[in-house]
Amino acid sequence: MPSDLHHEETRVQYVMRQVAEHIGRERLRVGDELPSENSFTERLGVSRPVVREAFGALAALNIIDTANGRRPRVSALSSQTLSISLDHAVRTEQISVLQIWETRRCLETETIALAAVRRTDEEAERIRAIAEGMARAERGSPELIGLDIALHKSIAEASRNTLMAKIIASFEPLLESAVPAAWRTRRTGEEHAAIIQKHLELADTIMRRDADAARQAMDEHFDRAVGAMLAEAARN
Repeated sequence: MPSDLHHEETRVQYVMRQVAEHIGRERLRVGDELPSENSFTERLGVSRPVVREAFGALAALNIIDTANGRRPRVSALSSQTLSISLDHAVRTEQISVLQIWETRRCLETETIALAAVRRTDEEAERIRAIAEGMARAERGSPELIGLDIALHKSIAEASRNTLMAKIIASFEPLLESAVPAAWRTRRTGEEHAAIIQKHLELADTIMRRDADAARQAMDEHFDRAVGAMLAEAARN
């Protein structure tokens, strides 16, 4: 038994911890190779099946990449793992869709302010083009929903904050059902036009590099969205 095995830590968990510590200690970066299964087996004094299981668990967490049977490599940060956990939490009613929207509001009021300051001209033009596409899209159409999600994702990417962008991207599978539900609360043509105009305003604040106006516009956007959802829930 390894001498530094923590209390109540399984051998697989021990190997996972040792691999993660090796990555940090050796200052490995994305794409760098790790030692082989045999190397960790000998170094840690555990069986090869234990190391293989630990590698599989780390790959599932997107910490290492073991694709195609090659030597394990350090993985890049991905939104997919968090996305799976969030979807599970919503399905099992550990968190609510409303809590997702409240969290998005906290994050996105800041990401848009950062995007207004840090965006490139190309990013600003892309965000504006997406908003204009929303204005042309048919009401309630899949195209409109896709553009809405793409706009918020593009704003997050333009913020140059990788962590915020990945967290916001992790919401995307949930938004594929939540965003259509939010649009259905816009029952009149006037309500639909108002939310389209708000998305155009978001794009304009980024184009003008006005961080304060961008933050305020996003806050107002979520005020309307969350308010409409609560009103819809009360009616039902």
